[in-house]
Amino acid sequence: MTSHRSHSGKLNISDKSGEWIASITTNSDTFEIALNATNVESAILQGEQLYADLRAVANPKPYCWQCLHWKLVQSECSLGFAEGKSSGGRFASQCSAFWIND
Repeated sequence: MTSHRSHSGKLNISDKSGEWIASITTNSDTFEIALNATNVESAILQGEQLYADLRAVANPKPYCWQCLHWKLVQSECSLGFAEGKSSGGRFASQCSAFWIND
């Protein structure tokens, strides 16, 4: 059984009898989600995406600087999205590439 923990144990990805499961713990609940991954790398990527989505949904007003794609020194989106440059980051809730930076 392969297992991967990240985000201080809030995300646990494990291979239970050939099926990858992402277990995501929030302050109030624990969610177990079956992944369609075939190897550990894609399972971790899917789990990270689900974790980021859950964090974004739980936060009603995310900002661009909370995203993994945000370049701190240049204060801009590393993907080059114009919304992140002069908006103060208020369009993060509508960004399809938003990944929370934990």
